[in-house]
Amino acid sequence: MNFTYTEDQLAIKDVSDKIFRDMATDDQVKACFNEDIPFHKALWKTLAESGLIAATLPAEVGGSEMGMTELSLILEGQGTSVAPIPFVETVVECSMPIAQFASSELQQKVLPAVVAGESILTAVRPYEGLQDFVPLTAVADGSDWVLSGVSSLVSYAPVATGFLVTALTENGGRWVGYCDADVDGLSQTQQRSTTSEAVAQLAFDGVKVAAADVVAVGEKAAELIEWQVQRSYVAIAAQQVGVLRDGLRRAAEYTNERKQFGRPLSKFQAVAQQAADAYMAIEALRGVCWRALDDIDAGRDAALSARVAKFWVCEAGHVAGHIFLHIHGGIGQDLDYPVHRYFTFAKRNENYLGAGTKQSVALGNLIKASPELVAI
Repeated sequence: MNFTYTEDQLAIKDVSDKIFRDMATDDQVKACFNEDIPFHKALWKTLAESGLIAATLPAEVGGSEMGMTELSLILEGQGTSVAPIPFVETVVECSMPIAQFASSELQQKVLPAVVAGESILTAVRPYEGLQDFVPLTAVADGSDWVLSGVSSLVSYAPVATGFLVTALTENGGRWVGYCDADVDGLSQTQQRSTTSEAVAQLAFDGVKVAAADVVAVGEKAAELIEWQVQRSYVAIAAQQVGVLRDGLRRAAEYTNERKQFGRPLSKFQAVAQQAADAYMAIEALRGVCWRALDDIDAGRDAALSARVAKFWVCEAGHVAGHIFLHIHGGIGQDLDYPVHRYFTFAKRNENYLGAGTKQSVALGNLIKASPELVAI
């Protein structure tokens, strides 16, 4: 086995790391979160100009046609800075599925503006929680479709220019299509998230979607959703590696500097053992993330490995996140000190698209249906 990155991958990592290091310092990120709608516009524009937003997109729309491994290096860099930018939402959850499943006409309509950093996309899904919201539905109207219902906590909706919408059809199937953010019948109510990211509840009141903007219906839509979910899980895992790694790095620096009873906190056995537990959890996450990345880039079925990666996003996020916050003591609760953002981002990634229990159930059902996936 060779875990060495290629020269091209190292070049991507170097460019990405430099951009995040220079443009997403603690003070710069704090300033973004003090805005009414936290979004690092200058960073987003620079990522576009450097070609990183377009890394995995087709050459026909200005992309570089790289793989998920290259993308993971960018996402890990974002995680180390917890910069408020919609990289997973715009690139992984929207642009990549459009590039893979949509017509060439829709690709040309939507993706060049994403590549240029001028357009922000985010995914909208039917609500699956316990609260009493109207399901998001798509009903055929001739060759067009009409969207009705509500979707809550849509990431970066307040700054989005377009949405990739997943809805339920009348027969219980799935529907996926694109709509602009300023379309008639679509309204937003800004919401507040744990991380203070920009989120909103979207209400679709008879929103018409032309046939040309429909990406997939029925079985093809189900295929798209599975394709999208697998890559989203792995992208979140890569981002979580960066979040947790930097959170633990900050804890190590703090405990080396902070002294109690005449010696650094890091010299106390209990502190060192907790830090070791966090480190092992992060490395476990990194390992399963690499496995899922390799499955996707090699064209293998990643249904199992992607869900294992998401499970470890939850497991490592819970273990390492609580440890590095706890090690900081009281200062970890100070909102002027940056470590709290790493904890809230870790919890956000843990819960996004389903927390640990949901992933465990999904893994159990998958293995029950296809036991050959874990056959030795």
